[in-house]
Amino acid sequence: MSHLTTSLAYSTDSAGMHPSHTLPLKLRAIAEAGFPSVELGFPDLEAFAEQEHPGYQKLDESGKGGLDTLVRAATTVRQLCSEQGLSVLAVHPFDKFEGYGDSSKRAAKLERASAWFKVLKALGCDMLQVGSTPDESSSNDYDVIAGDLRKLADEAAAQDPPIRIAYELWAWGAHVNTWEHIWEVCKRVDRPNFGLCLDTFQICARAYADPTSRNGLIQNPPEGSAVMHLASSLKALATTVPPEKIFYFQISDGSRKGAPDELLKAAKDQGIAPLYAWSNAWRPLPYMDTVCPRQDGKSWGGYLPVLDVCEAVLKTGWRGPWSYEVFYEEDMSKEDQDVPTRWTKAAQESHKTMLQKLQERGC
Repeated sequence: MSHLTTSLAYSTDSAGMHPSHTLPLKLRAIAEAGFPSVELGFPDLEAFAEQEHPGYQKLDESGKGGLDTLVRAATTVRQLCSEQGLSVLAVHPFDKFEGYGDSSKRAAKLERASAWFKVLKALGCDMLQVGSTPDESSSNDYDVIAGDLRKLADEAAAQDPPIRIAYELWAWGAHVNTWEHIWEVCKRVDRPNFGLCLDTFQICARAYADPTSRNGLIQNPPEGSAVMHLASSLKALATTVPPEKIFYFQISDGSRKGAPDELLKAAKDQGIAPLYAWSNAWRPLPYMDTVCPRQDGKSWGGYLPVLDVCEAVLKTGWRGPWSYEVFYEEDMSKEDQDVPTRWTKAAQESHKTMLQKLQERGC
C-alpha cells in the first residue's frame, strides 16, 4: 500500500483549537503519531511568536509588523521540528491575494508575500499554500487572477531556495471555487513552480454536498443527482490534471452534525459564507466512527465520498504528499490535553483504512 503515497503530513491547526494546545504540544503529538511532516498553520506560528516574545505584533495585510521576531520564532520552530524528526511540507493559508487591478493593492500584497517568504526560509519550507480569494470585490477575470498569481510565482521562484506555490480551491471562493477553476487558472499562470493543492472536502463541498439543504446534498445538479454530478466531475479530474501539477493533497470528511439552521446562524453571526463556517467546524477524519468511536456512542457525522475523490486523484498518476487537515470544533476546542494525541493518532488509523480500501479498489 505504500506505493500510493510518497509522504504524509498532518496540519498543526488540526491538532487542537484551544489556546492550551500550543504549537510545541501539537508538534510533539504529530511526531509521536508517526507523521514525518507537518503542514504549518500561520496562525499557529504567530501564536507561538506571541508566547515566546510578548509584545509581538502580528503581520498585517502588507506584511508589516514584527517580522524579525516572527522569523526568530520560525527558526525556533524549525529546531523543534528537527528534534522531533519533522519537516515542514507547506505553510498556509496565504489568502486574498489575487484579482486586484489596483497597483497599490497588488504592491501591498506582494510585500506581504515577501514577508512570508522570509518566514518560510527560516522554517526550511519550500511551499506556500494560497487559497482562492473569497473577496467578492476582486476581479472575476481569470486573466487578471492568473496575472497576479504569475507574479507571485515568479517572486517565489526567485527566492533562495526557490518556493513553490500550491493553489487551493476554497469552496467559498468568490470566483474560483472548484477544481476545474483552479486548473484553468493554473494553465494560465503557466509556471513550473505553480501547481495545485487538491482537497477532498473542498471538492465535495461544491460537487456533492450542501450542508444547508435538508438531505445535505446539492440540489438539482445537471446530472440529476449529487452522486452522478460528483462522478462526472471526478471522471474529468482523473483524465485532465497532470500528476506533476498536483503539489499535495489534503484529506478530510464533512459532517452533518451541524443542523442547517444552526450552520446558517453561525455563518451570519461570523459574517462568513455557510461553506466557510462548515469548513471551520465540521470536518472529521474519514472513517472516524471506526478509528475513533465517540465515548457518548454518537456518530461524528461524516458523509462525504472521500474515497471516490482519492481514487480519482490517484488515477491521474499522482503519488505525492497527503496531508490531513481536519476541523471539529465541538471536540478540538475543549481544554483537553489529550486532543492533539487523539486526533493525530486517529488520522494515522484513518490513513491506513483508506489505503486498504483503495487497494481493494485496485488502486
